[in-house]
Amino acid sequence: MAMAVMRAAGLEPLEPYATSTTAWRCRCTTCGNEVSPTLIKVRSGGGCKFCATHGIDLAVPSKVYVITHREWDAVKIGIGACTGCTSRLVQHERQGWRLYQAREFATGAAAYDVEQAVLGRLREAGLVPFVTSDVMPNGWTETCSASRITAAEVWAMVDEETRSIEKPYVPRAGGRPSASVLIDAEAAAAEMRACGYEPLVPYPGRTNATWPSRCTICGHEGRPTFNAVRNAGQRCRVCRVKETQAKRSAKNAPKAAQTMRAAGLEPLEPYPRSATPWRCRCTTCGRETSPTYSNVNAGSRGCRFCGRNSATDEEASAEVRAAGFEPLEPYPGKTTDRWRCRCRCSMDLILTLTSIRRGRTMCGACSSGATLSPSVATGKTSAMVATVLGRDQT
Repeated sequence: MAMAVMRAAGLEPLEPYATSTTAWRCRCTTCGNEVSPTLIKVRSGGGCKFCATHGIDLAVPSKVYVITHREWDAVKIGIGACTGCTSRLVQHERQGWRLYQAREFATGAAAYDVEQAVLGRLREAGLVPFVTSDVMPNGWTETCSASRITAAEVWAMVDEETRSIEKPYVPRAGGRPSASVLIDAEAAAAEMRACGYEPLVPYPGRTNATWPSRCTICGHEGRPTFNAVRNAGQRCRVCRVKETQAKRSAKNAPKAAQTMRAAGLEPLEPYPRSATPWRCRCTTCGRETSPTYSNVNAGSRGCRFCGRNSATDEEASAEVRAAGFEPLEPYPGKTTDRWRCRCRCSMDLILTLTSIRRGRTMCGACSSGATLSPSVATGKTSAMVATVLGRDQT
């Protein structure tokens, strides 16, 4: 896995892997230089310092400079290309810094080595930093107090470290590479597969661009970024939700089973989610019912049969006949569904089992005391039923 990460960043390891925070000697497949980044830095977007598309270009000529600030009584060492109106040295001069002395190097890498060696000696002496980041946001860590060390003494260190440089740095031919060529597309795809994603399109060219991929576990298609998968270990959203739900269900299962049994229900299958119907058997009437745990836990009667919220066709027909009506069609299935029946006075009407259970025992004609002949009652009933059925269809 670590080798795949380095190769995806365009680095070929030259020695075995140690730890994520240990410098790992590699060779850049783009520029051919040897570099020693740590695995954790590569995972956070780092790579070859010569091919980096941000910060100073270490493969082109650069300068080491020492500057002073009279008002702040400070001395600073720094490096930069020092060309153009946007160079770091020009920015410092706008803040009141004045150039003491500068030296040009063939590459930024050589200038960087000298600067770091001098800063190491200054840190050992406890001289840096002097200016705070509030006063100087960029470069404050390389500042010293002019009352403790002079610009001439800092420059003398630069001279000493320059003479001790042993490795020759050769300037890079051509322009600086773009960020899109720093990641090997095949190695990036291999890293995505190792993390559980199957890319659906080629590498998009940027680590922070969305990359349409399919989860190899659940098959869900998403658009993660290579940077999020590599650095943050981002996994499939659907798989994460399912795992969270499974953990929550496993945690709540004992309490849910106890609650259902207390309500007179014996579970017939493992606990699903709280809002999912749970197949159980009522210990009172012996019938199967499927209430949800959330409803039972909120105080609802678990068995819909015992709670008279449901009925079989035989039970519903018996209740209707006991109230003085004769069903003309099978029970529709719910107590609130419309059911075509016939009253004892031979009139057809539409009613619900709920109305029967609330005490209805006669039709409108019977309650008004009117007496209709069979032919009139049949005609009136047919008209009423046709009207109701027509209203239902619309």
